[in-house]
Amino acid sequence: SFQETAPAPDVKNRLVVQNSYLSLLVKNVRDTQKQILQTTENLGGYMVNTNLQNPQDAATGNVIVRIPSSKLQQALESFRDLAVKVVSENLQGEDVTDQYVDNDARLVTLVKTKEKFEDIMDKAINVQDILTVQREIINLQSQIDAVKGQQNYLEKSAQMARLTIYLSTDEFSLPYAPTESWRPEVIFK
Repeated sequence: SFQETAPAPDVKNRLVVQNSYLSLLVKNVRDTQKQILQTTENLGGYMVNTNLQNPQDAATGNVIVRIPSSKLQQALESFRDLAVKVVSENLQGEDVTDQYVDNDARLVTLVKTKEKFEDIMDKAINVQDILTVQREIINLQSQIDAVKGQQNYLEKSAQMARLTIYLSTDEFSLPYAPTESWRPEVIFK
């Protein structure tokens, strides 16, 4: 997302959501997958998804894991070491601090508004008024819950980097352009 808003200057710890992609040429896809999952677990992460195409000879596969952001570099180094060759690497970070700060301000407003409606509710006598105010309170509460859910999601996403690792025994099965695209032995088979 390229909408650059002015960063909140007073925020010390910025929230950055990290997504990384690695394409690795490996000797054995199944073994490498197992090692990646073991390393992930050792670093306090977890598997999101894993899949294998052609399991009989396990030619290609991928693994998606979440790793504590503080251990991302360590994980990347371990995973690179498992490869015969790192075909491509793409690290992306999205700073979500400003969105988080905006959400916080919105929460404060929603909570204050809800409190005002609760005061009105205490004084309401007319059934129609009570029903109208009740509807407003329910609506505000659902907005509050939605914003809190978003905040929670942003916090968790910033704490755990998402890492997608593509694995193959054939460089040409991997996403992104391989370094040498001329392979006469394949063409003349």
